[in-house]
Amino acid sequence: MSSVLSDIPLKSQNERTIADNNIINEPSAKNQLRFRTNKNLLVISIAFLLQFTAFGGIDKLQSSLNAEANVGVNSLSIIYAFLVFSSIFFPHPLISILGLKWTIVLCQIP
Repeated sequence: MSSVLSDIPLKSQNERTIADNNIINEPSAKNQLRFRTNKNLLVISIAFLLQFTAFGGIDKLQSSLNAEANVGVNSLSIIYAFLVFSSIFFPHPLISILGLKWTIVLCQIP
């Protein structure tokens, strides 16, 4: 059984980005690309850190406030199950449709 979505669109988009900016042969452009990449990685890392720190606080609050009949624990179990499910099946189709940048932007919206 073959996959419906292949890696070809993702690879071609990455190659187009590098080719369109003409950064292949210039050393200063490579340094600029490396700086931009590291800066973007730092910003995304901090955004995810803050988002999951806030989520962890809400997690503890939810399980302690809704303790009767395990409502808090059950709702957290559903949230984590969907998080695992979506992490396995959603990234590749979203990246193929929206591209890398807009997929990350969409995923930051709670």
